[in-house]
Order: sequence, then structure tokens, then C-alpha cells
Amino acid sequence: MWAKIAAAFGAPILAAALVIGVLHATHHTAVPPLNFPSVPSAAGFAKSPGSSTKPILPGPCIGRMPKHFAGVAVKKRIEANTATFAKITGHAPQMVEFYNPFLSPFAESQALKVINAGEIPLIQLNPYKVTERQIAAGVYDRHLKRYAQAVRKFGCVIVLSFGHEMNGWWYPWGRPRTSPADFIAAWRHMHDVFTKQGARNVIWSWDPTHQYRSPVPGKVASPASEWYPGSNYVDWVGLDGYLNYDVNGHPQNFSEIFDVQLNIIRHVAPHKLVYLAETAVPAGPAALKQIDNLFSGLSSYHVAGLIWFDALGRLDQTGKRKDFRLQQRPDDAARYKQQLSLFLR
Repeated sequence: MWAKIAAAFGAPILAAALVIGVLHATHHTAVPPLNFPSVPSAAGFAKSPGSSTKPILPGPCIGRMPKHFAGVAVKKRIEANTATFAKITGHAPQMVEFYNPFLSPFAESQALKVINAGEIPLIQLNPYKVTERQIAAGVYDRHLKRYAQAVRKFGCVIVLSFGHEMNGWWYPWGRPRTSPADFIAAWRHMHDVFTKQGARNVIWSWDPTHQYRSPVPGKVASPASEWYPGSNYVDWVGLDGYLNYDVNGHPQNFSEIFDVQLNIIRHVAPHKLVYLAETAVPAGPAALKQIDNLFSGLSSYHVAGLIWFDALGRLDQTGKRKDFRLQQRPDDAARYKQQLSLFLR
């Protein structure tokens, strides 16, 4: 279908057309080959006149990639942590996810490190210290325009997500502070600003959490469909969720975590590419079986890829953090490497 699309480094309009064509032709019943940025190594970049450090980026960086992909999410030391993760898993990640506050400038240096390694930046833009209602009302348009202009100037395609896990209760941009209507209005406004600024080298990834109900009083999650900005404003859907242990200490499986929201997403966004934008398995006696189950679930549910969260988790009710870093778990890393090889081939 799209397997014949060759790598292209052409005019921005042609490149944008290629991106749009690929994004809107995918369907959830099968995982087609994907078009991602394809970039040269750092040594392949030309230097700007009078500068020994800043490269000239080669246009929108459109290229081909296999139908399945895998990546890593890191909180700091992008280059070092990504390199270590690649070494222990036997595969360089095709996508690297990192996190930035909404009011920060475009993270060009971080994105450039990812691009120079031949990988794709996935930026989680988190609206701390602002409200979605303010964003939708245009209070931060000056900032958004500068951000969009910087992304356009950057040239290479980035994946951009805003307010991930918005349908959960643990972030200030979710319930109860934010309503679905305010979130959708903010997302659409941001998208419109980027479009008007000509920043068409963005793949918009909408990333809800797998949670869809209230597990205990005071903690309220809702179906992802309530927060969906609409097909004209979303390119990909990245679902977040982890195979942990339930309240009775039983290890969780893929269907238990993802089935409900995946079915909801298939209904509300039937023609969008779906992947796991943040997932992992913690250290524990069931880790090997859970890693096996994670990959079998990806295939069974026709999920395009996964991003492994390579960091410590949030504090739990006991005040402890789950450790998802495979570098600390050689047996689990070996099993992940084995399953990843099968998934990517």
C-alpha cells in the first residue's frame, strides 16, 4: 500500500503532502508501513556560515520506516540514556520521547540531539502553570506563535503531544481542574496557531491514559472519547498504560489494561494510527511473562508500536517509586530484546 513510498527530501509543500497522505490513509485493522523523518547522521549536516556548532537541517526529513516501531521515553540526559537503552535492548530506538513545560521555548537542542542520532523527537508539551481555558482564549498566543515558528524553522518532522493523560486525575491539566470542553478548545486553538504559522512539520499525537473510570472516591478518570479533539486535529493516537500489579497483588495483562480504551479509541478515531506512547513493566516476579504479554498484545490489537518509559515512576500510595529502567534488570532486558526483535521484523 504505502510500502513503495521512497524517502524524499523535497520542497516543503510536497513533503507536507506526503505526510498528510500517509497519516490519513492508515486504518486500525492492520498496521501499515509508516512514514517518519529519515535523517542523516550528525556528520552529514552542513554547518551554518560562521558557526561551528549549529547545523542546517535538511528540510522536513521525510522517509520510510517499517510498519512496527519502538522507542524510549527519557526524563534527562537524552543522548546518554538513549545510547544505554539501545545497547541493552539491541536496537536503536526509532523515537525518543521527552517532556517540556508549556511555557518553555521549543526544545531545539534536545530535538536536535534526537535528530542527529537518526531518531524522531516525540515532545510531550505539559501545561503546568497555565489553564486550557487561557490557551483557548488566546492568552498565550504570542508564545505559541514563537514556538510554532521555531518548529517550522527547525524543519525536520517532530511528533508533538499536548497534555498527555488528560482523562486521568493525577495531572493539573486533567480532572477535576480541566473539563473535556476546555481541553479540546485548547488543543484546537494550538493546532490552528501552528497551521497559520506554517508549522506543518508536526505530527499531532493525542495521548490519553488507559484509565476510564474512578477506582476509588476522589480519583476520577473518563473514557478517552470525551477528550478527543476531532479527526481534523489529530494525526496519531498514543495510549498510555503500564502492566503493573492490581490491588490484590496479581500481575496485570495487556487486555486488562488496554482493552476498554483501545475499543473506545477505535470507535472515535477509526482511521488513526494507534501506538503506546508510554508503557513499561516494573521489576518483579512476573516481569518476564508481562513483557511477553505486552508484545503479544501489540500484535493481537494491531498496535503500531510502543515507547518504553525508561525512568522511575511516580510515587505510589506507599511512597515508593516503581523502577521501569531495563538497564538495572539484565534478565528483563534480555527478554525485551528478544520480543522486540520479533516485533520489529
